[in-house]
Amino acid sequence: MIPVGKALEELAKIIKDTDADDSEPDWIACHVLGCGRAALGLKNGIDDADLGKMTEIAKERATGKPLAQVIGYTEFLGLRIEVNGDVLCPRPETEELAEKAIVYLKGKKNARVLDLCTGSGCIAVAIAVNTSAEVVASDVSEKALAVAERNAESNGADVKFVLSDAFSDIKGKFDLIISNPPYIPAADIEKLDREVRDFEPRLALDGGKDGLDFYRIIAEDAEKRLESGGVLLLECGQGQARAVADMLKGFDCETYFDLEGVERMVKAVKKSV
Repeated sequence: MIPVGKALEELAKIIKDTDADDSEPDWIACHVLGCGRAALGLKNGIDDADLGKMTEIAKERATGKPLAQVIGYTEFLGLRIEVNGDVLCPRPETEELAEKAIVYLKGKKNARVLDLCTGSGCIAVAIAVNTSAEVVASDVSEKALAVAERNAESNGADVKFVLSDAFSDIKGKFDLIISNPPYIPAADIEKLDREVRDFEPRLALDGGKDGLDFYRIIAEDAEKRLESGGVLLLECGQGQARAVADMLKGFDCETYFDLEGVERMVKAVKKSV
């Protein structure tokens, strides 16, 4: 039996050369013990068997593999979301994007939503669980859609999934289109932290030469895919939001900063005719 604090110190030493934040040893311990962080501090100690499991997880994490991929899941707006090497690990800024969608949809009847580039399905699932909207989610990757479908099922979310390259196989119009598309400039991918560069799918990262390729596709097609007064919500890379807003002719646009102070999101409202 080892004191909890001492065990967490040992885990922190193992993963010290990664981009892990200070909370990751806690999450490793919570995963193995099946408890929340609040309950972790109430434990009398950690036995050798559990410490061994934690150590194995920490060693795999030390290779640079994201913790969510190591343990197979992460939390997104209180939901347990499966992740693996076929999808991006959801980020806090994407939670902020999903929250804006949920607030917008609250109280709206018969709303129809499209989540483009759904990846793990985290946005679509969160919207479906927290609103009454009809949700469609698409991705060009069959492997990503398989993960997203499992996440919808495990969270009891009613989402229709469509294999589609952007809008190519999407039918009908929507009251809200939301997307966290690939936005890393191609030349910058090799400069990313190894946790992202070596373990997350390039297809979900590569936004073309300037990172804006997918936004151009959205800007070209979104207006005819939205109902009058419909809303487009987009996550962007650092320094991209204004350029994305400028592409969206026929929309009233505003940008939002994330909790880290990055101008990260674009909200575009289709002008009524």
